[in-house]
Amino acid sequence: MMILSRVWYVVLGLAVAVSLYVVYLAVGQYDRQNARALKEGLASDSQTVEWAMKIDARRHIDGLLAASVDPTLQQTLVSADATKEGKVPDKLKADAKKALATILQSIPVDWRGDALFAIDRDGRVVGQVGFDSWATSDDFELGGYTAANDALHGWLRDDIWVFGSKMYFVAARPVEYDAAQRPAGAVIALHEVSKHYVDDLAKRTRTSLAFYAAGRRIADGSAVEGFDDQKFDAIANDLKSIDDKTYVDGERSEARMVREDLGAMYARLPGDAWTQGAGFVVVRAQTLLGGPWGFLSGADDKDKATVPVFLLVVIVFLAGIIGLVFTWVEHSLPLHELATQAARFKGGGSEGLRVARFRGAYRIAAQGINQGIERAIESAGGMTRKPADLESILGPTPVQPAMSAFSFPLTEGEPIVEPRRPPPVHPPARAPDPAVPVASTPLPPVRPPPPRPPPISEAGQGVRPPLPPAALPRPMFDREYDDERTVVGAAPADVIAQATGTHEAVGGNAEWMAVFDEFIRTKAACGEQTDGLTFDKFVRTLRKNRDTLIERHGCSHVKFTVYVKDGHASLKATPVKD
Repeated sequence: MMILSRVWYVVLGLAVAVSLYVVYLAVGQYDRQNARALKEGLASDSQTVEWAMKIDARRHIDGLLAASVDPTLQQTLVSADATKEGKVPDKLKADAKKALATILQSIPVDWRGDALFAIDRDGRVVGQVGFDSWATSDDFELGGYTAANDALHGWLRDDIWVFGSKMYFVAARPVEYDAAQRPAGAVIALHEVSKHYVDDLAKRTRTSLAFYAAGRRIADGSAVEGFDDQKFDAIANDLKSIDDKTYVDGERSEARMVREDLGAMYARLPGDAWTQGAGFVVVRAQTLLGGPWGFLSGADDKDKATVPVFLLVVIVFLAGIIGLVFTWVEHSLPLHELATQAARFKGGGSEGLRVARFRGAYRIAAQGINQGIERAIESAGGMTRKPADLESILGPTPVQPAMSAFSFPLTEGEPIVEPRRPPPVHPPARAPDPAVPVASTPLPPVRPPPPRPPPISEAGQGVRPPLPPAALPRPMFDREYDDERTVVGAAPADVIAQATGTHEAVGGNAEWMAVFDEFIRTKAACGEQTDGLTFDKFVRTLRKNRDTLIERHGCSHVKFTVYVKDGHASLKATPVKD
């Protein structure tokens, strides 16, 4: 039935199923933990960028300290405040620009702005460097901006301005001339939010971020290894659909998935830039496994180096060896046995398959093959070794008063002659059977049996020479003791055959006599009467059926055996073909 192999297949299937179950659980847990870590990481990145911008704003304000105490700039601003005309004289503008250029060079590079402005108390631009596109406008002034106005009143301020398509970080500081009077003016530094600045900010904060205003991206940068800058394109589309109440009412939004593999968190920029929808966004790429193969695609050389390859090879090797052993025991061995018996059967070494050598389905197949061969022989008119029931051949036998399973009809007046069997040479003593009546007349003495005849010689062609009359066996009991049927022992069949003249009927051997003796004993054991059953009638019946079977099956010999059927002694005839 190949139980071991099937159980092994089930074990392997369960092992694979459990492995896949564990892997899928690991994938789900990894993706869930990764999503949680993504949200926490975005919140941390947003806070880190905001702190970095505040530090930069403070550094920019500190960098303007040299401008607020520069004497040339102070005198220029005082002179600009004293003019009654609405237009600042060109000489003052030139002096202010020269002073601002000198101051700009004195500021450290990391704190140095892209442009510097000097304004008087009315907010008019007295001088500037780095922003020449505004120098042509006489009406240009910065007093309307909150940061500039606060600086003119003595405060240090930072802000974010948006001019057209550009965004600037603003640092404003008052220019003190007389402590008893209000500031003579203010100096303002602008730092453009350029690609260079954002890359530097991303590097310092180790994040990926972008600045936006009015629904469009201003600049972006990333310091994360392997991050694709094209993912920032999804930010522009997401800006149009963001309606996070936390973002609108507070400082930053909740972490949101812009794409399946990209998370983002938006933060608003304070000051005047917020009125134009300005802000920044930090993004993080999310690596989703999606399935067991995701572990393989996302693993690097270091991950693969931690795998115990040798242990896995040993496990696979042992599993394969166990499966091969089970297959060899339950498949190869029975198949080899079948092939061996088939070859022996083909060569005439056997008359069929030995069913006892097989198990399970092979045994059923072997039985089916044997039965099929017998049926094919019978269909072709041949003879098989199947035993034949004598009653099925002879038909039902006459029923005697004792319900004998094997009896012979007698003609009226025919004497009943019981065969007299001489005792053995040294018969054992036997007590009389209490169930058998014993005659009152004493038994005559028992004569010793005659010597056994010589064996059949080859010259005699299997025929014994006749014995002298003196050598003939005499009855065990006298005629007057016919009612006593207690037999001490059975005499040799060939002796009885010669004595009774049935040598030819028996066929020159003791086979039928042994069958007769066995039949008598079986009937007695079954409680059946044997009256009227003589060896002569037994032989005539066997000879008749022997001739019938030989003629029908073309066999050379018929073997008769005794068996019990339904509690009665019966005979079976089996044709034998040499």
